[in-house]
Amino acid sequence: MWSRRHVLLGSGWALAALAGRPRAETAPDGFTLLRATSAGFDGTVPGPAIRVRRGVEVGVRLINDLDEPVALYWHGVRLPNAMDAGPAQAPMAPGASFNYRFAVPDAGTFWYRAAARAQQERGLYGALIVEEPSPPPVDRDQLLVFADRLPEGDGAPQFTLNGAPALDIPARPNERLRLRFVNASATRVMNARIDGHRVLVMALDGEPAEPFVSRDSRIALGPGNRADVFVDATLAPGRIAPIMFAQNGGEARLARIVYEHTPARVAPPGEPAPLPANPLPARMNLSRALRVALPIEGGNGAGATRLPPAPLFAAARDRTVVLALDNRDAVEHVVHLHGHHFRLLDRLDDGWKPYWLDTLVVARRQTARIAFVVDNPGRWLIEQHALEGPAAGVSWFEVK
Repeated sequence: MWSRRHVLLGSGWALAALAGRPRAETAPDGFTLLRATSAGFDGTVPGPAIRVRRGVEVGVRLINDLDEPVALYWHGVRLPNAMDAGPAQAPMAPGASFNYRFAVPDAGTFWYRAAARAQQERGLYGALIVEEPSPPPVDRDQLLVFADRLPEGDGAPQFTLNGAPALDIPARPNERLRLRFVNASATRVMNARIDGHRVLVMALDGEPAEPFVSRDSRIALGPGNRADVFVDATLAPGRIAPIMFAQNGGEARLARIVYEHTPARVAPPGEPAPLPANPLPARMNLSRALRVALPIEGGNGAGATRLPPAPLFAAARDRTVVLALDNRDAVEHVVHLHGHHFRLLDRLDDGWKPYWLDTLVVARRQTARIAFVVDNPGRWLIEQHALEGPAAGVSWFEVK
């Protein structure tokens, strides 16, 4: 899905900044209060953006104001197993609350969502931004949460950014923008094109990558994927650059970079350094890896949401695992690994792509191989479903 050069990844314009949105309430004991309601978390879609610094403990108290059970999943965060909405945690009943408390080991762009896909599709999701100990020199740090608004009847879905049908991103000439894209759709690929600008991909799925320029200034993300890109504002004062999104066989303009008239500096910044590394393994022993196959059948994505009684595999902590995602179906499937990040292996298993992922779209009737070190103890889900398909299928593995 990814390569160094290619990331497969109207009216009523609103400001892109989330400063005007309601902020999450803080309890006297320091926990951030997050209420699950029928109108989204804290009554907004997306929910409040939560920002912390790497290594700092996150404390969120989820309060269930729904009339049905709910559990919270921190998508892409390598957190303790007891905090994961999976085999280790049952959904909480209406009126109940649960304290999520964990330190975040990785800086990057992550998100939270209701574990039940139907609840996610109703707007129960939001962003978790984990800042680097020494943030990179950028002038603007802009979050862009992509989602689809399901229409009534048989109408086509309407795409949104930060809950709005269109928004403006202000920029001064020669500024450097960090755009954090999150695909919070459960079923749609986000395919964006930033007109007239060079797009430098700095991170994927919350983990720093070897920086590369995206082909045709595009960022395409499968459901759940994220990308951090740097964009230098190199157009003339007063210019407007559209950000186009593939939709219904064409393109829709969901955002614009709107240039102010006063330059930020006389020239654009120089080439940026890579983002600081997170504590992920520099090497993996593929020759002694445990090799496992996950067959993906068409029926797996059609309501098989109950956990199988036995794990797909069990492995001792710090073992390298190579997982073959064997998509035997006639459509693409989305696969998401809980509690871990993986490398996408080259076809001959003689190397891997220069980035980490936690979610992958596997092409129809193709096999993708991923490698990861099982360094997070517990029982972890592997979610998968057909792209634009119905309910998710699940399997699980155990790290001893």
